[in-house]
Amino acid sequence: MIFEFTAAEHIGMLAAFAKAIGSKIENGIVELPEHLGKGYMRGLDLGPQIRMMIRQYELKEDLVFRRTASGKGTKVVVIAFHNFFHPSSDKKPALPFVQITTAGIDYEDFFPVNSTINTIIIAVNVDLLKALLHPGEEDALFQNIIFGDQPFLYEELISPQMQALASQIVTAEHTGTLRHFFYRLKAEELIYLLFTALLKRREAPAQTLNVADVKTIYQVKDKILAHIDHPPKLEELAKFSGMSESKLKRLFKQIFGKNIYDYYQSFRMTEAAYLLKEKGLSVSETGYQLGFSNLSHFARVFEKYIGLKPKRYSTKG
Repeated sequence: MIFEFTAAEHIGMLAAFAKAIGSKIENGIVELPEHLGKGYMRGLDLGPQIRMMIRQYELKEDLVFRRTASGKGTKVVVIAFHNFFHPSSDKKPALPFVQITTAGIDYEDFFPVNSTINTIIIAVNVDLLKALLHPGEEDALFQNIIFGDQPFLYEELISPQMQALASQIVTAEHTGTLRHFFYRLKAEELIYLLFTALLKRREAPAQTLNVADVKTIYQVKDKILAHIDHPPKLEELAKFSGMSESKLKRLFKQIFGKNIYDYYQSFRMTEAAYLLKEKGLSVSETGYQLGFSNLSHFARVFEKYIGLKPKRYSTKG
């Protein structure tokens, strides 16, 4: 199934989705019909300048969300927290990440059959962001997000604090008078945590993004993460992408905030943490599975990215 909507019509996205799948909105919730999957999409209007959407479902067929930009969309920033909730099955959890984009850029999400989707989307007007952040002139990235007139897309790995907060939002059972106050506070807290992470990016964005380049960079990312037991080779990735090495490096760091090798190692150690804690593998089994021939080197890299030595991490409650 392909679902298309225009960024300027975000306020009506829930109704449009309900119509597209042959469902209806009840108490702000659209349930997926049985032929499409199991779960729901929920919309929350948190004020004149901020809205939240929660997507929690498992799919029985492919689903494409395609957002088309419009002239009015540049006034809205879209923040999407993906994969913060572990599936209830034994299926390996997907990498938790958050994207922040201008609604003025075309964007597409593809979810294959049997996918488990857990996403929180916050659409916030730039005027509210300006009031919340009070960006200084030295905050080049913030200036670009709030005052810039060019499309942007940035991605960060979801921190444990973001993950816990997002899970709290989804599992909350607030139905009384203060429910919108609760969700508004949690939405702003998520925005705070994201921008705290983005503050670590000191350099200004170097290049305007277009749809083709964004798709290519994400194809490069998928290629890197598909073979985490082998370090990426810049020359091969540049050939694969059809970009020069300098352009590839620049755009990759602009979107993900890390150079290619550092991003690869971050994901590799996230995978190591999962194997140690969730799957119960030993330190040596984990290191060898991820391509390390020297376990002392594996321990040093793990501690650098996770903050603990792998043995201690695996036994920590």
